[in-house]
Amino acid sequence: MKPSTFLKGIVFLFVVIFLGYSYFNSTSEEDTQKYITEITSEREKKDTEFKDESSSPLTEDEKLIFKALSYFPVNADFKVNASLEWYGLPKTVKIKTTKGLPRNYKKVALAKFHLNGKSLSLTLLADAMRNPLTKDVVMVLFTDKTSGKDTYGAGRYIELHNVKKGQLQTTIDFNTSYNPYCAYNENFDCPIPPSENHLETEVKVGEKIFKKH
Repeated sequence: MKPSTFLKGIVFLFVVIFLGYSYFNSTSEEDTQKYITEITSEREKKDTEFKDESSSPLTEDEKLIFKALSYFPVNADFKVNASLEWYGLPKTVKIKTTKGLPRNYKKVALAKFHLNGKSLSLTLLADAMRNPLTKDVVMVLFTDKTSGKDTYGAGRYIELHNVKKGQLQTTIDFNTSYNPYCAYNENFDCPIPPSENHLETEVKVGEKIFKKH
């Protein structure tokens, strides 16, 4: 092979690699921006509902001065892939609530994942008294090292939709974690995450503690 031909081959290979990297990087940035936009849009929608809807947990006076809920910045590193270990028969357990009235839930699976360089796990729960609105919803109730400081002390929730028994993996997006209604209004009664669902790490994404104006 002539030196000039060899050099042309090297240059061509470099150009292909560079263009491929640039395309991948550009696509990745576009996907990330799209993801952030989707999360932001959902948050704005929730703010509107809190101001106007009759289902808002805020009192009438609070609605008048309410501006927006507070969140950590979106971080895609907190959207994790979790492996699922299903319980043979869902075990019914009593979950404590903020008013001390136990509520029945079923332990359906154990989700294992990596976050902040740690191997962690969370028990996935389903309402034992499922209705048409909750029959396809599995709940993640959790606390972490921000609880009681930057986030609501009695924990935050994540909803997983259409998770089927026997499914080997699912995505848990901590950016979507939200406060239960009792974080805004003590008249509500909310399930408290079981002790096994405390994460020994800081989850600095999702909704922050609610501060009344």
